[in-house]
Amino acid sequence: MKKLITLFAIITIASLSLLTSCTKEDPLTYELRYTCTSDNPYLVEVNGESDIISGHTYINYRLEKGTYAWKVTQQSGYLLYPTIQEGTVTLDQDREIIFP
Repeated sequence: MKKLITLFAIITIASLSLLTSCTKEDPLTYELRYTCTSDNPYLVEVNGESDIISGHTYINYRLEKGTYAWKVTQQSGYLLYPTIQEGTVTLDQDREIIFP
């Protein structure tokens, strides 16, 4: 009986050490860079986030692998209507969207 309890304890400890040593892998993430080549600021929208970036700058987003809708809207410097560009991007590697 004593050997059975010892064997059970060893199996339990070994099982617990295996369970705690397993870690869930981080999901794959990629960098999505928006580069503004205009002199004017733009509103950048992707994945429910929005940021205004100045002309001749860029902003990076770190996103999981997948397909995302994006939109950029000129904030100033237009005569009648702002320049708007939009589309989708599939992240399976780092990507860059250059606008306008």
